[in-house]
Amino acid sequence: MIPTLTLLALAAAPPIALKARLVVPDADAPEIASGMVLIEGDRIRSVGSGLAVPAGATVLDLGDVTLLPGLVDAHSHLSLDVLAGNEAEQVRAPETELVLRAARHAARDLESGVTTMRVLSEPHFIDVTYRKFFNQGELPAPFVQIATSAIAASNGHGVTSVRADGADEVRKTTRVNLKAGADWIKLYVTGGVATPGSDPRTSFYTREEIRAAVEEADRAGRPVAAHAYGGPGVDDAIEAGVESIEHGLYLTDAQFEAMAAKGIFLGATLGVFLHQPGPAEDARWSPELREKFLEARRAAVESLSRARRAGVRVVFGTDAAHGALAEEAVHASKAGMSAREILKALTQDAAELMRLGGEIGTLAPGKRADLIAVEGNPLEDVEALSRVRFVMKAGRVYRDENLRQDRMPPPERCR
Repeated sequence: MIPTLTLLALAAAPPIALKARLVVPDADAPEIASGMVLIEGDRIRSVGSGLAVPAGATVLDLGDVTLLPGLVDAHSHLSLDVLAGNEAEQVRAPETELVLRAARHAARDLESGVTTMRVLSEPHFIDVTYRKFFNQGELPAPFVQIATSAIAASNGHGVTSVRADGADEVRKTTRVNLKAGADWIKLYVTGGVATPGSDPRTSFYTREEIRAAVEEADRAGRPVAAHAYGGPGVDDAIEAGVESIEHGLYLTDAQFEAMAAKGIFLGATLGVFLHQPGPAEDARWSPELREKFLEARRAAVESLSRARRAGVRVVFGTDAAHGALAEEAVHASKAGMSAREILKALTQDAAELMRLGGEIGTLAPGKRADLIAVEGNPLEDVEALSRVRFVMKAGRVYRDENLRQDRMPPPERCR
């Protein structure tokens, strides 16, 4: 718990006036030149140009930067690092090491401009523990929604999962996760790239098993994310009513069209396949898995292009490549997405997927004060998202390169 005196101090803190050369309140709105955002406590009070600065406010003139909403990594695993080698080995570490690793990665992600994250499964329910500290602001980290343990068939994919077979077992395991505090239910519907002997197009769950998880989650007001690369399992997940399809590299045009018709999001994870050198070049992964990463690399950009043409709403995640969300934007531009589409996917659309549209995703009065400043204009050059100079989460400054008063370790100490 945050001490009462600390809460009182936060409540009594003077307003903050953030000034910047440009302010992008949301991806659909025009930029505001010589803009200002007024912050009171953990909330945005007003956004505009030429605003009156309240008496006693702290003025932070960030200079020649663009202020915009904090970014959302919509698919990650904080205890893992996909660029650090075989994940099956990583999860064998003691739970205390996994939690400490998650905190280190979370700090790196926050510094990179990620103020909100959807964590789509962890081992041993460690996300239940760290969510409390992260979301109360006791450690430098994004605000997180968690999925606890993913649910997988006995012969299925996944190193951060528990095994459940048959509709009754899936239903019971879903209830266990919900009781533990899951914000999302994650199902490994198909095989994956990182599991030996697992074809990403093979379905390991029947429609009835998927529907059992969706029914239980829906009863508790929680959505379901389906790990599904392609094949008939995607049809079953769509029909069962999942909220998002994760990865989705090998979907047919008809499957993308069905997703669009039902408003199902695609959780794209491009960088884990397209980053070079990446897992495909890393000898710590087996030759079989490296070949599967190469196959996924060849499919990634074209798959996103087809999803976009079908009208599927897309969000982006790093899938445990920490501090690398900006790389997703660069890859998305290769698939034909405009800078505004990409920024919207990283902010407003991700917020809507996470049912946080009233809290984050745009800079508007009453919303949580999650903001970043970047060098350049991301609506003209998406690579500007990699040049983060300022990070505020819930009204607290965690990075400010102008003032050199960082509230967290520099990047080299977070590795």
